Amino acid sequence: MANHLVKPDTRNCKRSRELEPQMPDSPELTSLGKSDSSFSESSGLFYKDETLEKDLNDMSKEINLMLSTYAKILSERAAVDASYIDEIDGLFKEANTIENVLIQKRELLRKRFTVIANTLHR
Repeated sequence: MANHLVKPDTRNCKRSRELEPQMPDSPELTSLGKSDSSFSESSGLFYKDETLEKDLNDMSKEINLMLSTYAKILSERAAVDASYIDEIDGLFKEANTIENVLIQKRELLRKRFTVIANTLHR
């Protein structure tokens, strides 16, 4: 039973050793590797920052262009709406004028019919 418990432990040890990164034996190689990797990382980050900034600027320009186009369309539609409102106001004024003329004609006809009816009754 003790043998059975030891075997999984040795397997775990082997696996953990295999998973550990291999470290160079000399300290000179270690410092050289770090400086190269940190330089490549920093240059990579600089390149990523540059491309990210360029992409953000491009996207910002596109968004501003779309917003200005949208604002232009909205202002054109507002102008069209304003012209429709002016046209409708003109139509209402004309309709009110026609209504007033018709009311006056109706009153005039009533007076005439009253005069005709009075003359016939005599």
